[in-house]
Amino acid sequence: MKTEQLAKRSLQLADSFRYNLLPEEPVTFQFIFESEDAFHLIANHEQFDFRPGIESTPTLTLWLDKHTTVWRLLEGTLDGMTAFMAGQYRADGNIVLSQLLLYLFRSPQALLAHEIKD
Repeated sequence: MKTEQLAKRSLQLADSFRYNLLPEEPVTFQFIFESEDAFHLIANHEQFDFRPGIESTPTLTLWLDKHTTVWRLLEGTLDGMTAFMAGQYRADGNIVLSQLLLYLFRSPQALLAHEIKD
């Protein structure tokens, strides 16, 4: 994915970025796709930046079927479990960070809609 396209997506997600959800140290989420260009997200408790290509030492690597899947996951229009069960999404690395990623750009109203049950 080109830098310009990633910058446009960053602007679209900027208002919904959940500050303080991640640690102070930068976290790198590497997105790998079946047949589309890889890109990655570098984020911490204050800011985020999407960048094209592959990062040599990502914190977490995610494999997805296509770009639209990652954007839908980040926007909250696609449930992570639904995508996983359909074979569209899987993650290797820190499982807690993989879950935080799914809520990093969701509105407070969307977060309140989810309940934790025993």
